[in-house]
Amino acid sequence: MEQEICFYCNCRLYQLKNGMVKCSSCAKKYSLLKLQRDFDVLDSFIGSATAKTCATKLNLSYQVVFNRYEHIRKLLIRHSHDYYEYKREKLDEFEEYMYICKSKKKDYTSIIESQNFVTFAYQEKVYNFLLPSLKRFQTKVDSKSLEISSGNEFKKFMLTNRISKLKTIESTITKFWSFFESFITPYKGVKSEYFLSYLKEAEFKFNYTKKEQKEILLYLWRLQSTPKKLIF
Repeated sequence: MEQEICFYCNCRLYQLKNGMVKCSSCAKKYSLLKLQRDFDVLDSFIGSATAKTCATKLNLSYQVVFNRYEHIRKLLIRHSHDYYEYKREKLDEFEEYMYICKSKKKDYTSIIESQNFVTFAYQEKVYNFLLPSLKRFQTKVDSKSLEISSGNEFKKFMLTNRISKLKTIESTITKFWSFFESFITPYKGVKSEYFLSYLKEAEFKFNYTKKEQKEILLYLWRLQSTPKKLIF
């Protein structure tokens, strides 16, 4: 990879003896090879390649790619939060969604493991807010087993606490849910601690074209070092 201008500030670069480059303005030092690797991983992420597929294609370790994917998802969480702060007064349509892994949908007891979130919409974009876990409705029976609290209590909770304000049945929100199910199904279950990251990835990919995704992600990459106003 050859580059004469700095990725971060667009000023002139000069070569260092150790093979890295340094910017004549912001004084950042970095490896062009590593930067190109990050760009390649970014392209795979935008193309929805799994971390395993990307690692094989780029001849990288799975852990390196997984860590980069998680880093990208953290950038998306920040971008999503700032989008919400920017548009919060206009997000007037919303609905709650319960996600259960496809393999567990026929098992009633698995409801307690579901991921619940509220999807807000403004024009053709969505914002998702993850709700607290339903596991607070579990009661401990003994040291080895758990059961759901009384069915009546659980049903009462679902009826009285459902969050909803939809203008039409067919909406941007329902389109997103369909997109999300198609996006998440190939992963065959996502651990709770990673669910928000995958939800925000789906949100980002639903909201923007691939071209827009790349422009925003490159911008966010630069933003880590030089804070600027976010773009939407």
